[in-house]
Amino acid sequence: MMANSFQKSLGKWSSIPAGMIDRAYLNETRGFIQAAWVFMKTRAIYLFLFWPLSVLDLFIAGTLASWSGLAAAFSFGDDARKKYIESLNKYATLFSKNLYALAALAVGIIYPKLIVFYFTPEPTKEEGVRSGGHYYKDEEAQMVTPKSEQEIQVLIKKALKDGKKVMPVGAGFSQGKQFIPQGGNGKSSIVVDLSELNTVEINQEDHTATVGAGATWSKIQTTANDFKMALQVMQASNVFSVGGSVGTNIHGWDHKNGSLSNVILEMEVIDAQGEKRTVKPGDELFHLITGGLGLYGIVTKVKLKLTDNIKLKERGELVPIDQYVDHFRRKVLTADNHKTKMHLYRLSIDPANLLGEGIAVNYDDESNSAPVRTENLTQEAPNGSRFNRVMINLARRLDWVRRYYWNGEKARLQTNADPELTTNEVMQPPINAMFNNSVSEAEWLQEYFLPEEQLAEFLKELGHLLTENKVCLINASVRFVKQNDQSLMSYANQGDRFAVVLAFNQSLREDDVVKAKKWLRKSQSLAVNKGGTYYLPYQHVSNPEDFRKAYPHAEEAQALKEKYDPQGVFTSGFHQKYMAKKSETPNYFKIVMGNPEYREAFKGFLEVVLQRVDTEKLYTLLEDVMEYNDTHEEIYQELTRRLPQIMPGTLGTISRLLKSLSDIKHDLGEQAVVSLPEDLKEINGLVEIGYPGRFINGFKEKYKVTGNVVAVNEAESMTDFIQSGFPRPYNQFAKLDYRKPNLKDLPDNSADVITCYVGLHHFTEEGVEEFLKEVSRVLRKGGHFILVDHDVTDEKTMAMAHMAHMIFNAVNGESIKDEMTEVRRFNSMDHWRKLLMKHGLWVDLQGADVPMVRKNDPSRNRMISFVNNQIKLDLSNVVYHLPPITDRTFDFTNALNAVSSLAKLGSMNATVVQQTELPPYQGSRKEFFASHALSKIVLPRLTDTTGVDRSKDPLNQLN
Repeated sequence: MMANSFQKSLGKWSSIPAGMIDRAYLNETRGFIQAAWVFMKTRAIYLFLFWPLSVLDLFIAGTLASWSGLAAAFSFGDDARKKYIESLNKYATLFSKNLYALAALAVGIIYPKLIVFYFTPEPTKEEGVRSGGHYYKDEEAQMVTPKSEQEIQVLIKKALKDGKKVMPVGAGFSQGKQFIPQGGNGKSSIVVDLSELNTVEINQEDHTATVGAGATWSKIQTTANDFKMALQVMQASNVFSVGGSVGTNIHGWDHKNGSLSNVILEMEVIDAQGEKRTVKPGDELFHLITGGLGLYGIVTKVKLKLTDNIKLKERGELVPIDQYVDHFRRKVLTADNHKTKMHLYRLSIDPANLLGEGIAVNYDDESNSAPVRTENLTQEAPNGSRFNRVMINLARRLDWVRRYYWNGEKARLQTNADPELTTNEVMQPPINAMFNNSVSEAEWLQEYFLPEEQLAEFLKELGHLLTENKVCLINASVRFVKQNDQSLMSYANQGDRFAVVLAFNQSLREDDVVKAKKWLRKSQSLAVNKGGTYYLPYQHVSNPEDFRKAYPHAEEAQALKEKYDPQGVFTSGFHQKYMAKKSETPNYFKIVMGNPEYREAFKGFLEVVLQRVDTEKLYTLLEDVMEYNDTHEEIYQELTRRLPQIMPGTLGTISRLLKSLSDIKHDLGEQAVVSLPEDLKEINGLVEIGYPGRFINGFKEKYKVTGNVVAVNEAESMTDFIQSGFPRPYNQFAKLDYRKPNLKDLPDNSADVITCYVGLHHFTEEGVEEFLKEVSRVLRKGGHFILVDHDVTDEKTMAMAHMAHMIFNAVNGESIKDEMTEVRRFNSMDHWRKLLMKHGLWVDLQGADVPMVRKNDPSRNRMISFVNNQIKLDLSNVVYHLPPITDRTFDFTNALNAVSSLAKLGSMNATVVQQTELPPYQGSRKEFFASHALSKIVLPRLTDTTGVDRSKDPLNQLN
């Protein structure tokens, strides 16, 4: 295997530094220093690695080409001669390529990528699935290539059983998340590669082709050509698969037939239950499959109508933008025009006049020719011609080349001097030269569908937008599409539309992708606001609101998906974002950033609590991120990626982190002292839950700490020393699992103080009950449980608490998975008080009676100390004495609610009595028993479960 790999690399050593240079262009270049570094790095690699290895490749390729030529000349067997000729062609091509590169040494020094672009190595086989456009990827997805319909059926049924998601892929050119499975709840998903289902059968009598879903248009063209036939509807290029084209319901240059679904007679599909079905245009499922992006079933076979392969004359006419629709209606789409078989409107790609003018191009049958077989109809080479590769590469880099090309095409098309072409030749324009191995750039597509009255204005505004964003436009045209109101997800559902199609070169450097996402969203909004739509198979950037406007029947389409695919086996990233029913979970990024009052309040958390990032810089970054992201997940992921842009340098980050830690240690340390009894001197057994010993030294400074000192946290880490100091201040570590918490390693009645500054909101509903049982078990009678948690009482404090966690996680680089799965069950302190009472943990009445919240903390992270009384309540008869009604309005509902909450602790008969002779009680700490307006509480004596006399217990003293 190694020998074979070495042989394949002969003559290709220069691809190694070429790949290094290509990857260097992925680096973001903010500021002069970064830009200068990339500039020097790429040229150093070019001069000292690429150029010498190219010389070596030139010598190797020349030697091997000469040897192959001699071997072919003196070979006796035909097979051997053929093999040597193939080898000769291969090495001669490598020789000439390296010769050109060496001749262009000076050009390469000025612009290395212009030369090494032809040498970038083929991508190595990678795990997962990558979309067309090279931007989106699922590393967990499994690619499967079945060879029969039966294999697909078995696969679907097994996926249903295993709970996995499945999506089909054809040629793989969709540029968003259309064929990337999603929603598998952590289970690896399956992508079904249909390339092996590529049979083509032609029926000459009825002019039809029955083809496998994995067959490409080029293969069908070649086969149909032998029967003097051609395709009716196809994209402008023939590299796409039939199955993928059905899923997107493509259109082409044929202005009379409209979408692909109009020429499909029937299809065979494997449905969501793994059953084989035949669907026809009269079936509901037919129009869900066509344009359904693979969400309703896997197409395996399609029967298409064909047309005659005839000779056509290409004729062009310069038509101003604002006159094009009238030109089309008067001269092309007329009842008596039978000669024009295909039509498009070529738009200017001149950087100085993007979309500013156009050539209307007809392909006319002027001779009423009989069907013909196109001689020498060969498929384009995988990489196109060398001339086309050079020209496209130059066009990507140089404005004047694109201007030159447009002016040349404009002149050529208006001369009308080119010879006739057959239908199959017209429908085979060169495209393969656009494909390349670069990881730093790609060709992206975008398409819009406009009503005719809005087309001219849209083109003008879109041209300005492209110019403003310096978009490198490679191709642009307008095509007519007939209305299709049968498919719910049709891009021409509301009427006839003019499709505006763009192909442009896109850098994959992240800051350039961000720029592209912004203008793409603006352009889609522009189309939607003019009553149009946009094409779904492209970039995953659309604003969900624009999607709903452009595709108003999406909810109905989703309802039918649930009918045909009730278990949601066919689920993609596109479907999850735009069609699937969403949970009602609020997006707190949008809630806080969209409310001026909340934004202002949240500054307190950033400046007092977090202290890690500048407030205004963070807000500016968030606003920018939210301009091209929508969901909580998207915003968080992009915010995390871009936060380094605004974070201080390494020293600044360390300084701020240490100050933040110092402040929180001081503040919570002081709060703890105030919360605990004044006469407390010694703590026999200390347990810190949720932190790696961060606050233990604070207790040691204030109290005599004896006994076992324990840190209970998710895991120990080398960075714990930053929080806790060195050496570690505890002598035992216990692992914490928030979903299944226990303190099994800690003995009963072994701690005087347990702290939980991380709060209870991270525990599940079941987990928190178990956790509090464990706390009550470990804490000695009369011991203190100090809780810090967000006192969330309304919409504002809920938003503050969530936002605090999201920003904290982002600043600390928590993964998107951890962010999205983190439990956050925020509640009011009253809620936690009642819950702790169930486990014998009562609010300590001996500490200070003031709210323990850090100054200006909008998330109201509040400290309360609870005492472990382990009391068994006998609430058989409780009488509440209420104050007289005075100028302070009293609400009896509060009293009844308080009685009800206590009743949950055991069976009781409660009586509420208004007593006019008693003045209102002025205290506040005791009011937790009976809301905020009760004057006196009469309780039976509270009996300790162990029988110990508790007559002096503070709770009993309430009587």
